[in-house]
Amino acid sequence: MSHRIAGLERLLGEKLFERGPRGVVLSPAGRLLAATTGRAFGDLARALARQSSGSRRLRVSAVPIFASHWLLPRLGQFLGAHPEIELQVEASPRMADMETGLVDVALRYGDGQWLDIAAERVMDLSAVPVAAPALVRRLKLRAPADLLRAPLIRVSPFGLSWTDWADGVGLDPAPFGRRPPQQKALQVDGMGASLRAATHGLGVALAFDPLVESEIAQGTLVRVGPGVPTRGQIWFCCRPRERGLPAIRALRRWLKAELATG
Repeated sequence: MSHRIAGLERLLGEKLFERGPRGVVLSPAGRLLAATTGRAFGDLARALARQSSGSRRLRVSAVPIFASHWLLPRLGQFLGAHPEIELQVEASPRMADMETGLVDVALRYGDGQWLDIAAERVMDLSAVPVAAPALVRRLKLRAPADLLRAPLIRVSPFGLSWTDWADGVGLDPAPFGRRPPQQKALQVDGMGASLRAATHGLGVALAFDPLVESEIAQGTLVRVGPGVPTRGQIWFCCRPRERGLPAIRALRRWLKAELATG
């Protein structure tokens, strides 16, 4: 295989792979070629990476809020049970591109309908409004409609929709989509940032339940309304032909066992 790669590099006049701190990765020229050659080049990249790492490296991309609030706090248990696996975790809001060969498993948020991806739903989510206890007391937030008196923290460019939540609890969604000019508003770039802002009393955040359980348990945030099922859930995704690989099977079994215990 290395001779074929060398021959292809001589033909193109460019290095296709380079070795970095995380092992063998595609070079800029390799990424450009991968974008146009698709699955075959991705298979080549994965084979080379596994050859250089002894087939023990597992590269995981996860939705940031799932990575920080659920996955990373528990990963020590997985690593303790599987010391032979070298785990690399990337917390990224981008949709992981499975065919480039740089990711083995993706924990994606969505509806599970992705072309050429084996997707298994592992966590159902609901959208729940949360706020700091002091803000709840000051604004007397006792019922869902009371949230119109509070500054609503919004996530941009993507995030849970306040209008969807309002519609789900039986309120007119229109007022939740626009704010009076005199009322304070805050916009942040991720759910983690929105939860931190809510913890500091800057407004009410719309969060994923059960991923907000740690803040609720610590008392830094409280729920100030009912949860509404979200349009997407968390899915365990991999390439169909790699579902049976030992490292991927081990991570999937551990993940499902952890989720079953709450």
